[in-house]
Amino acid sequence: QLRTLARRGSGAAQAALGIALVDAHEPGLRDEGRGWLETAAAADKADTADTADAPAARRAQLALGKALLLGSGDLPKDYARARTLLGAAASDGDPAAAYYLGLIYRSGYGIAADPVQAAHWFDIASRADIPAADFMLANAYRDGSGVPRDDARALALYRRAAEHELPEAVQTLAMAYRNGELGLRPDADEFHAQWIETAHALKHPVVAP
Repeated sequence: QLRTLARRGSGAAQAALGIALVDAHEPGLRDEGRGWLETAAAADKADTADTADAPAARRAQLALGKALLLGSGDLPKDYARARTLLGAAASDGDPAAAYYLGLIYRSGYGIAADPVQAAHWFDIASRADIPAADFMLANAYRDGSGVPRDDARALALYRRAAEHELPEAVQTLAMAYRNGELGLRPDADEFHAQWIETAHALKHPVVAP
């Protein structure tokens, strides 16, 4: 049914079919999935702004951008194309795309690292309650990377990410209580509690956006 709708020009069906197939085991299905993502991602926004195809184009841009950034099957990484696709989706309001765009600028994938741009995109994703973005933005405030150093802001963001059981955030809190960091006093009981929570979070990790 998705193939039928996709062939009839439904952007929503093209994006859904592409996302379903892009990581398939069979090379032929992977190629088909990428083809549908390419088609949906290239949809003219001027023609789809008032239809279901506009958000479909963003979903396809995100999925294809992630695949090109992180690697998917036999698809070679292409940082420049990933940045273009994720940038388009992020500029259209997709917070997950903003998170991955932040990763590109933080680590300098295909471009010079830009901490200010990284923090900007992490902040946008964080405002949409993406725990991984909370963690990355907390790191930026902790290190003064692209934003003024602010331990209190970093601590608040780590705590919010930890509430969603993001293992990295819970572990960071544990170490902060052990070492007396982020404005906290050393607290052996809190360190122990957070360390137990870290083990629990590792069993139920937050799914990346």
